[in-house]
Amino acid sequence: MDVARGFQSVVTTSEVFQSYEEDYHRLIERLRALAAVVEGGAVAERGAAGSEMLEAHERAKQAFQQMEFEVKSMGPLGAALSGKLKEYKQEMLACRTLVRNVQARLQREGLLGQAPRDEEKAERDSANRLRAGARRLEDSRRTALEAEAIGLNVMSELHDQRDSLKRTKGHLNDVDGHLGTSKMFLNLMSRRVQGNQAMVWCLAIVLFITLVFVIYLKLQKLTAFLR
Repeated sequence: MDVARGFQSVVTTSEVFQSYEEDYHRLIERLRALAAVVEGGAVAERGAAGSEMLEAHERAKQAFQQMEFEVKSMGPLGAALSGKLKEYKQEMLACRTLVRNVQARLQREGLLGQAPRDEEKAERDSANRLRAGARRLEDSRRTALEAEAIGLNVMSELHDQRDSLKRTKGHLNDVDGHLGTSKMFLNLMSRRVQGNQAMVWCLAIVLFITLVFVIYLKLQKLTAFLR
């Protein structure tokens, strides 16, 4: 049952990673499409595309960070995804450079006056989310350590109970041996009592026969005297 729960947990974590991965690819493609709009679109479209690029980059960064969290939570099983994360990290760095270049260009052209402030806000939000995720990981680790300590205590108690059962079993074996010895002595005493009873009956029979014989002799003498 424990193996089945572990396998189900791994499958669920992989599905979550795949979901974030799909969001990441979709956002990167959207970011590149917006970069093309900034390069060759109309003036109004370029400013809107630049703002949307910043949002798409922030959301793609969030998806990447979530993928990192999921890989860390998988432990050794997440090693197979490390190479893929490195590729995504390089891609994110390239997209970040692209976004900054576009933002700087639009800023110079006066098409994106609020870009630096929005970017700082997005970075603060991202940092806050990272700290929150780190706190959740720390809480999970502390919970796992507490569960491990509880498990060790339970194992220690079970070991003590097993020793107690062994000692109890030894005492029962000793009692059983004493009972066998007592039974043997009782049987011996019973046989002696039966032997004594037989001797008493034999003595009684001999005395009865002797008494009858004496009475018979007395009667014989009395009969002879009367004649």
